[in-house]
Order: sequence, then structure tokens, then C-alpha cells
Amino acid sequence: MADGTGSAPWNATRFGALLLATAVNVGTVALAGTGVWLLVVGTWPERILGAVEVTLALLLRPRLGRMPGHNLDPASAPMLYAVTKRIAAALGIRPVDAIAVDARYGSGCMVVGVRRRRELVLGLPLWETLPTDQRLALLGHDLGRASAAGGLSDTWIQTALDALTTWADVITPTPALEEARQGVMDANAFRAGTVGQNTNVTMGQALARALQEPLAHGMLVLHRLLSRLNHHSCRQAQYRADEMAVRITSADSADGLLRALLLRETARFTLERAARAGDDIWAQLRASLASVPDSERERRLRLSRLPGDTTDNDSPPTYFRIRFVNKISCPNAAMKLSIQESQAIDAELLPLRTAIADQLRNMAS
Repeated sequence: MADGTGSAPWNATRFGALLLATAVNVGTVALAGTGVWLLVVGTWPERILGAVEVTLALLLRPRLGRMPGHNLDPASAPMLYAVTKRIAAALGIRPVDAIAVDARYGSGCMVVGVRRRRELVLGLPLWETLPTDQRLALLGHDLGRASAAGGLSDTWIQTALDALTTWADVITPTPALEEARQGVMDANAFRAGTVGQNTNVTMGQALARALQEPLAHGMLVLHRLLSRLNHHSCRQAQYRADEMAVRITSADSADGLLRALLLRETARFTLERAARAGDDIWAQLRASLASVPDSERERRLRLSRLPGDTTDNDSPPTYFRIRFVNKISCPNAAMKLSIQESQAIDAELLPLRTAIADQLRNMAS
């Protein structure tokens, strides 16, 4: 898959990531369960231990995420919601529950809240610079990405990753704690009877450090292993989403979308400059991206062969994604937007153009 020659909705790395995440999360549930049990039936010393376990379990709890600030409800954006539902139906996947807009030159789907609602988040700077067919490809890709990844399994894996990081932080002795311990020992160094006590404390610290460091290192090793398994699984899901973008529009439209993403740094610089100058942000952005010469676009395409060319570390290099979409044969686009539909979506997003522009200016000031 590294060269973009195929995709798979399910694979061994996904299963391995879920298996390891399950082991970590079961440990968290067991910690919480024993803590509650000790609080209910234990003696006072056992209840103290139970309180510590429950506190640790709370630190390890899953982070459910929050809805972004600029949310669109179906009443204020009926055409955009209708188009996303049509795309989901064409792909045979579940539509999103909500749509939001933010100030990124990008987009994506996220799962938030206790009800695990799937929300499509469109970066208005990217949306404003794309032609209609590439906007459809963007919607098809993001809906396909959410479907291919799987909301509950992603949350399960991320919870395990967060838990391993928290365990490593809790176990690792901090410099501030070491300094505080040393300060107490120095303050009592010349008091009667403290020599033996300080010796015992020093021996206890050495023994604790000998146990803490291997445990913390083990947690980080597990985190690295789970991250790598999840990374390979997400790369497969990304190719699957690119395939869905082609099915909705065409290989040329998906290719154009991916090439537009290569101009992320130019867009970021233009947005910052226009926001500081107080210019028309959207006009400046469109003009700046349109003025990028072909030679520069080709240079960025060559650079995109390298890992890490995207802000999403789980995505394959953009160069291989472009090769992949151009190998897909899909003669008939599943969807097309009329001029009236496109204009209706622009009108629905018009109030947010001002809000996002003001946000960018506030960020730049």
C-alpha cells in the first residue's frame, strides 16, 4: 500500500491495534472496578488505596471531544446537508449527524460527545478555493474516511493511547518532585536523628527509581507499538477514502483536490498576511493560490513523496495518493452539482465567511 496500489477496509494491523487497545482499556476498567470495590467493602487503608485507583481511572477516562464553534444546523444550510446525504447514499454509507466550519486549510470528520455523533468539519479557506467538482470530491473523501475508519474503534484506540501516555506521566518521577524531596532532606540534614532517616529516604528513592523507569519505558514502548499499528491501519483507510472521492466525481477531480492540499503553506502565509493587513481575506487567498507557478507546484509534488508532508501524520505521502487515484477507473461520476445548487451552498456559508475572517484577524493581531 505504500505505493498506492490498493486499499482495504479491514486488515491485520487494524485487528492488532484493536487487540492491544482492548488489553490496555480492560486494565483501566479493572482498575476502576477494584477501586470502587475497595471503597465499598474495604477497611480504611484499603479505601484510601481504592480512592487512589478511582482517581487514576478518572485520569485515564476517554476524552469524548467537543463540537467546534461554527456549527451549521439543517435549517440554516439545507442544501449542504442534502448534498452530503446524497453523497452518503451514493457511497452506501451513513450520513453525518452535523456539519461545522472552521478556519483551517483542510477538512475532516470527527466523532464527539457521549452520543458519538459524527460531525463533518469543513475548513472554509480550503472550501473557498476549490471548484465545484473538487468540493464534491472533498465531501466524498471525508465521508468515506469517517466510514472506513470507524468511529467507535477509533475512539477505543485513542483512549488506549491516551491511557498509556497518562500512565507514563504518572509513573515517571518529575524534576520538581525530586527537587522538593531533596529540599526537605537538606532542611533536616543537621537535625538530631535525621541521618538514618535521610539514608532510608535515599535508598527508597533509588529503589523507586529502579522500578519507575522500566515501567514508564514499557508504557512508552506499548504506546509506540499501538501508534504504529494504528498508523498503518489509518493509511489503508485514507486510500479507501480517496477511492470514494473518485467514485463521487472523477480521478481528475480527486487529483486536483490532492494537489490543492499541497499549497497548504502558501495558503497559511497568505491568510496571515491578509489578516494583518485588513484586506479581503478570501479574494487574497484565491489570487495567491492561483498565482503559484506550475514549476512550484511540480516541486511540491516531488517533495510530497517524503513522509510527513501532511499535517495528518496518519496519511500516506500525498504523491502516492495522487498516483493511487489516477489508477482508479471510474468513467461515470456518481454526482454532479448544478449551478443553482452550488450557489445555494455559497449563500448558506456566506454568514460564516465574515465570522471566519474576523477569527483569522483576531488570531493574527
